[in-house]
Parts: sequence; C-alpha cells; structure tokens
Amino acid sequence: MSHGSTKAVLTALAGNSLVTVAKFFGFFVSGSSALLAEAVHSLADTANQGLLYLGLRRSMRVADKEHHFGYGQERYFWNLVSAVTIFFLGCVYTVMHAVHQLQDAHQPELSWVPFLIIGLAFVAEGYSLMVALTEFRRQAGEAGKALRVYFVETRDPTTLAVLIEDAVAVLGLLVALLGMGLAAWTGSAVFDGIAAICIGAMMGALAVFLASTNRKYLLNRSDDEVNDIATRAWQADEKVQHVQRVNSIVLSPDDTLLMAEVELREEAIFADMSKAEVAQAIRFMRKLDNIRRALEDDVTRVAPEAKHIFIELATPPEKPEQTP
Repeated sequence: MSHGSTKAVLTALAGNSLVTVAKFFGFFVSGSSALLAEAVHSLADTANQGLLYLGLRRSMRVADKEHHFGYGQERYFWNLVSAVTIFFLGCVYTVMHAVHQLQDAHQPELSWVPFLIIGLAFVAEGYSLMVALTEFRRQAGEAGKALRVYFVETRDPTTLAVLIEDAVAVLGLLVALLGMGLAAWTGSAVFDGIAAICIGAMMGALAVFLASTNRKYLLNRSDDEVNDIATRAWQADEKVQHVQRVNSIVLSPDDTLLMAEVELREEAIFADMSKAEVAQAIRFMRKLDNIRRALEDDVTRVAPEAKHIFIELATPPEKPEQTP
C-alpha cells in the first residue's frame, strides 16, 4: 500500500469528520441551505474517504486460489462505489432540499456562527488539499511526468480522488460563503438556495468524473506505457524478428499483466547448427505449436467462453548425468 496515498486518505478522513459535525451544527443554528449542502458534502466526502481506505486495505490482499492475480482491482471498485455514494447522498439530496427551501421561501438566520464554521472548514479542508497535492506531485515526479499529464494518465485513483474532492470542497466553501453573504446582505433567501444548488451540482459533476475514471480500469484497460516499453525493448533486441502482438491488463496501480507473441530470428535460434539439425528443430517447434493449439482446443470445446488462452510451455528439468 502506498504510504503517501494512505496518508492523504487518512488526513482527509479525519479533517472531513470534524468539519461534518461543525457544519451540521451550523445548519441547525442558522437553517442555511448552503451550509446544509456543505454539511452533506462533507458527510459524503467522509463516507467516500472511508471507502477509499477500505479499498486500499482490501487491494493489498495476496493472490489466492480464487483470485490468481490478487485483489488490486478492489481499489477501483470501492472508488466507484464511493462515487455513487457522493452522487446520491450529496448531489440528489442537496439539490432537492434547496429547491424545497426556495419554494417555501425559508429565510436562514445568519449570525456570526455559520461564517466562523466556514472559516474553520477552510483551514481543515485547505490543509487536507495541500497534503493530497503534495503526494500527487511526488507521484508525478516519480513517474517523470508533468502534473497536468499525470492528472490524465495516473493509474492511482485514490490520491486523485482525494485531491479532486478536496479541491471541490474548498470551491464549495467559497460558493457557500458567497451565497450566505449575499443572503445576509440582501435579506433574500434566494442566494442561499442558489448556492446550495450549485454545491450539489458540483458534487454531481465530481461523482461522474470519479465514476468514469475508475470504470475504465474495471474494464480490463490496457497499460499503453508498458506495451510501448515492451515493444521497443523487444524490437531493439537482435534476436527478435518481429513483435506480433503485445497485450496488457492493468490489475492495480502497481501491477500490470503483460502478454505477448514474439517471432525470433532464425539465426538467433539456429546458429551453429547444420541444415539437418535446423530442419529437425523447425519440425520440433511446429510440433510444440500444434501441441499448444491442441491444448487450447481441449478447453474451448468444453468451455467456449474461454476465448483468450495463453499457454507457456514449461521446460522439462534437467536430468542428472549418470556416471558409467
């Protein structure tokens, strides 16, 4: 488990837990729809970070007889679940409540307390954002990529999720402060309600972004960078005639399954062999290929759903030489 990712998640979890309680208190005191939207926002973020941490922990389980390649994709699954949580808990409920408050023309009681809570939330969520940004920059540096490029290409959805959530949280606080300030200044509850709707819409956009980011890795996405590295390395090898196929599947941010079919040069295989030996070697290789295809057919006849079979033929162990 990445120590940096874990630190970012736990920092955000602790900060949002405290901020959630404070915001709900501020809502009960003031009745502000914008502050309720922020409270629900923080509650959704807290639940989300709990799910992110659960995904981190479960993804580190070792491979077993039921999951031969480990549990790395658990991280993507729980991130997807957290995105759905944010959407329904944050976006849908917040917007519905704000619309209802606008229809009732509910006027919030905006004393200094809700504004103080907004200020404290800025400190907590701003610090969490800095921790996530520092970790994200470190990961980008280790990958040798610019921050903007790594933002699009990162395979670690956990740190990215915390970073985006914290950024949206800080932006939501600004929107809430503006809406509450205008409502207090004009005496109109419309600004407070509009601010709540805007915060709900931001949570909806965040949920869609996180869901789409994790969805692609749950659909056996290939690792194009590893594919390119393998192709270039093998094509540059003097023993390789042609790289026919390179396939990969991202199993987790730190684990890629790579499969390839490579044609070797004849001189690399048959060097220092007579014509008779070369002919015999070619017959042997064709026989191996026929055996491999027969083994594949044995499976597909019974289990036609096995559409992708990759068999690696093991070399028999060397037998000890017998002394006369």
